[in-house]
Amino acid sequence: MEIREIDQADESLVHRHWEIGRDAEAACRPYDFYPQWETAWTTYQVGREDIRFVLLGAFDGDTMVGAGRTDLNLLDNLHSASSVIFVDPARQRQGFGRALDAACVEVTRAAGRRLLMTEAYAPPGGDSPGVLFARSMGYVAGIEDGMKVVDLIETEPTWAALEAKAAASRGDYRVITWRDHVPEEYVDDYCALCEAFFDEAPIGEMEIEPERWDRKRVEEREARNLRTGRRELSAGAISPDGRMVAVTELMVNERITTRGFQSGTLVSRDHRGHQLGLAIKLANHRQARAAYPDLRILLTGNADVNAPMNAVNDALGYREVERCVEMQKAV
Repeated sequence: MEIREIDQADESLVHRHWEIGRDAEAACRPYDFYPQWETAWTTYQVGREDIRFVLLGAFDGDTMVGAGRTDLNLLDNLHSASSVIFVDPARQRQGFGRALDAACVEVTRAAGRRLLMTEAYAPPGGDSPGVLFARSMGYVAGIEDGMKVVDLIETEPTWAALEAKAAASRGDYRVITWRDHVPEEYVDDYCALCEAFFDEAPIGEMEIEPERWDRKRVEEREARNLRTGRRELSAGAISPDGRMVAVTELMVNERITTRGFQSGTLVSRDHRGHQLGLAIKLANHRQARAAYPDLRILLTGNADVNAPMNAVNDALGYREVERCVEMQKAV
């Protein structure tokens, strides 16, 4: 067995690294949301301004049978790194995962970080080999999220009634939508919402610091999404005084538009109680269906303790299909 760092310019090695992750996820997760190869390859080639990726391979002779990656934050949370480890399903329980985790720890230490984070998935109400492995490597759970899916085609007939319910509480707030680029007049408000996210969203015991956002960071992310084939659809709520005080975002890969990922939703604390979360998510669902008529399944994750957002997602028809255990360990 040998652990090697993967040259990110070597397409054949990077493809094998990606392939191991795809096969490992397909063997244990109920829905396929693994990144498309073209998106992954482009991401590694163009790089990111906010993260440095370190790819690791576990080799048996000349054959790569395990894939690890350590992500080193470059702008925020410089005390930590995050890792993901996959082993070819036919070669699991042979020590490759442990060796890869040890290598990820060394990368983290070499970068001067004190904490390594990871995620493990499990069926509702149970453990999984991934969770048990992470515990055995010293990771401690910080918070659990319910991973949920919604079928947009099945639930679309319910939207009109939900929109009427949200409108009755919305008062003078307006809802807007956009694609790929935040409207110029709301960029500063959008940055403030991004910075508030880790202050106001539940993070449990995870040691995650707030991020710092400015116009440059927004523009870099927008350009990166377009380069890698990710299309972002968003909705926001505008307060009576003209500020954007709530936002929700979902992502669709233009190479496979039947599925998407619903990412963050935040309503500023001072503007809660007006059904704004429900209103903006409904608007974004409608926008997504109009933009991609074949888009059917959205995946999202919600912390168990986030009762208001869980209530919104329940109303929209999301159902839990697995658990995500966010974990960390000191290195």
